[in-house]
Amino acid sequence: MDDIQSECRAERAKHKMGESATMDDSWAIRQIAAAATPDGVFTIARAFYRTHGFHALSYLKPSREHPGQADVISFGFPDEWIARYNDGLNLLDPFPSLIARAGRPVRLSHMAADKSLTPDQRHFVEQAREHGVTDGYAFPTFGPHQHLAAFGINQIDHQDRVEHADIPILQAIAQAAHLRIDQLEAGLVQRPRLAPREVVILHWIAQGKSNEEIALILGSKRPTIATHIKRIFFKLDVSDRASAAVKGMKYGIIDI
Repeated sequence: MDDIQSECRAERAKHKMGESATMDDSWAIRQIAAAATPDGVFTIARAFYRTHGFHALSYLKPSREHPGQADVISFGFPDEWIARYNDGLNLLDPFPSLIARAGRPVRLSHMAADKSLTPDQRHFVEQAREHGVTDGYAFPTFGPHQHLAAFGINQIDHQDRVEHADIPILQAIAQAAHLRIDQLEAGLVQRPRLAPREVVILHWIAQGKSNEEIALILGSKRPTIATHIKRIFFKLDVSDRASAAVKGMKYGIIDI
């Protein structure tokens, strides 16, 4: 988790210094896919959306304990709004059903203007506005076994962020995050299987050894070591030595 948070801070720092306008979506998706916990997934998703100007994130999925209601995990919203929401206002929330009905990305201000809203639901919308929750986007997300959920992004730093949002990219991050969370919660995450020789080579990679040094240690040839490393990168879904070492330790394949 600390490694992920450090990398996210580095990406945000580049954004602030003007090196990149937004966090790279391909990088974010790779990090999400490698996250070991739901908290790790949310850390990356939040960092990504912040660089796009959205400072609050909510994740809604059907409640198993309370059919017809949604379990909500949220970050970045005002404390007073969170308290009001959890104190019964959540029962009036029209957004989960509207998102499910739309089946596509929806702008929150447009949903709030839906003529089918009941008086109670309109009260919810007004309460949200009073607490600064005014606009943003909601993305329906789909997982295996009909595991559906939705991501909401709010608390914009400028109205242009909503008007000119790159919806496909924002949705891709939400979908990637939901799939990873679904995997983790279902216990479907499998550790990559490396051959014994690959495990040894990965160990030496993590020790900072070069291909030439590893070849000398193992009594092998450099091209053979390079081929093994390519296979390691493929199996771990990484593109550099540092990421391979981090993932190897994360999955318990190696231990330094």
